[in-house]
Formats: sequence, C-alpha cells, structure tokens
Amino acid sequence: MRGAVQRLGWAATVAFSAVILTSVPSAAQPAAPASAPLSPASADPLRDAERSVVRVVTVSLDATGEPVDLQTGSGFAVAPGVVVTNHHVVQGAAQAVEVDTFVIPEQDAGGQAQRATVSQTWSDADLALLSAPSLSSPALSIAQALPGKEATIRALGYPGVTDEVRNMSLTEILRPQEPYVTSGSVALFSTIAPGGSRIATIFHTAAINPGNSGGPLIDACGRVIGVNTWGAGSQLGDDGQVSSPQGQFIATQASVLQRFLADAQVRATLVSGACVPAALQVLDDRLKGDETAIAAEKDQLGQLQTALAASDGKVKQLSGILSLVAIVLGLLIVALIAAALLRRRGAARRSAKPAAVSTAPVGDSPG
Repeated sequence: MRGAVQRLGWAATVAFSAVILTSVPSAAQPAAPASAPLSPASADPLRDAERSVVRVVTVSLDATGEPVDLQTGSGFAVAPGVVVTNHHVVQGAAQAVEVDTFVIPEQDAGGQAQRATVSQTWSDADLALLSAPSLSSPALSIAQALPGKEATIRALGYPGVTDEVRNMSLTEILRPQEPYVTSGSVALFSTIAPGGSRIATIFHTAAINPGNSGGPLIDACGRVIGVNTWGAGSQLGDDGQVSSPQGQFIATQASVLQRFLADAQVRATLVSGACVPAALQVLDDRLKGDETAIAAEKDQLGQLQTALAASDGKVKQLSGILSLVAIVLGLLIVALIAAALLRRRGAARRSAKPAAVSTAPVGDSPG
C-alpha cells in the first residue's frame, strides 16, 4: 500500500471533528518563539528528535460543512513554524469540498493542537509542507550523508494502532502526546520507490503502521535520513492466498526532502559528514585527550633523558677531574712521605757520627 495513514470510522470522525474544529485556535495568531535547531551532537539525540515530531490530523468536509472523513499521520518540524509530512496525509477524501489540517505538538515541545495550512506539495515524492506559525517544536537537522547498510535507525511517529491498544479517547488523542519509537536498521538503498517511481528511497526494518506516514526516519545522531511513507500491506496472490510481507518499510531519502525544501525556499539545517554518536564522540575526545597526555609525557621523558644524559656527561667529567685530583694528591702525599723519610735519614746520619776529642801535645811529665 502507498502510505500508512490512520482512518477513523464515521462516528469517530464526527466526534473527533466536533472536538477539534471547536477547540483548536486559528493559525493566524502571534507566533511563539521557536526553539533553535537541534544539535547533531546532543547527548540524547533521540529525546531531542521526539520533541520535533507532531501528529497531523486532516478533516475532510462536504459542501454542507459536515465531516466525511478524518485521517491522522505524523510530521516533523524542519524550520520554525514549518512542518514536513506526506502528501497523502493532507490531501483529504476524494469527495471532500474542504480539507482542514491540524498539527499537535509533542508533549514536551510546548503548545497545543493548532490549525496549519498546506503551503506546498510534491505528489510524486509524496511530500507536503505545512505552515504553522505558532508551533514551538524545534527543527530537526537533515543529514547530507546517509549511514551504511545495517546501521541503526529509528522511526518516530503516531501510529493509530498504538492509540487503540492504549484505549485512548478522542480527547486524549488531541492532546500532546509522546511519539512512538521503533528501532531497526537500513536494509536497502533504492533509486526506485514502490510502484516504480524514480524516487530515492530507504528500505528499513524499523516497523511503521498506519499513522506513521510523514514521520521522520533518523540516524543515531538524531538527524533526518528519510521520511516514512510506505509500508507493505497484505497482498492477494494468484492462488487466492493472502500474504503479509514482514519488514518492508520504506522512507523517502533525505536527498529528495532537501530538493523539496530548496524548491520551497525553506532554510533547513543541513549537516554534512558521517554520524558520530555523542557517546562515541565523548570516547573519541577522551582518547584524543589521552593521546595528547601521553605525547606530553613522552616529551617530558625525552627532556628528562636529555637532562640525564647531560648530567651523566657532567658526572663523567667530574669523575675524571676527581680522579686526576686523587692522582695528584697521591703523588703529593708520596712526595711528602719521601721528603719526610729523607729528613729522618739525614738526622740519623748526623746523630751517628763520633764526638770530637780534643788532643794536646804530649810532653815530658813534670817531675
């Protein structure tokens, strides 16, 4: 099937329309300050991306102003007060004379359900641009580089089956809610969309259901890589058997969305380069910091080794000088000892000579 919109029964349509047409303010009101574009390096890119997602409600009216059809889908902000969704979400029923479109922001984005106007469409790519000036949902950034096959991706939106399982009332559905998130991986990049149109698409395994149409497909950095548009429905084979393909979920590629926005002169935030999740970025920064610290320590070690080598040279030089001084001192000591010995020997010789005897002439003794 093309697209995955959620249609309500006639009774629910009347009740829903009565609530939404009387409770939602006109789009022509003062614009609330729009949040700044989200950073791709956010610590929690998924949570940030959730705040950009909106529920899109389309009410089809007949010539008497009575509701004849109501369908819901998803969308996301790409600029202040500007929302992207699927064309089939807002085109209304074939018998409609008037179609009213409303957007309901995510519960933490601020604001309530409000009217929106369709400003531009591209039916071949199934894209539509909505203007909701007072919408405060932050704008999602759009990736210019797609992830590789099997890369982790997430689909965000408001599938109707989730509302039914939770047994939500129409009033509750009209209130801002938290979007539904499914995870999967990239299965195939294709230049051919379902039906054979030459539109670049992404086949992925993040489950989408009726109501997810127009919601974003994001990478691990929270950047838009596609707009969820198609899901494979049950098919009747030639043998009469009904098959239900699994895992055939398709999004229009971000490159197609960029062309659409450029043609509409919408200044969206485009991000180049591969996705580096915040956790990996922190780890990479830490590794770079460690490498810088190690390099600094190596430099200090080199300086210490140079200083040690210089000190070793000085030690050797000093050792040589001390050795020379020791030799000189030794020679001096030997010389002093030798001199002392020579003085002792001289003294000994002098003391060993006989004493001088005085002699007188011998003559005749008197007498």
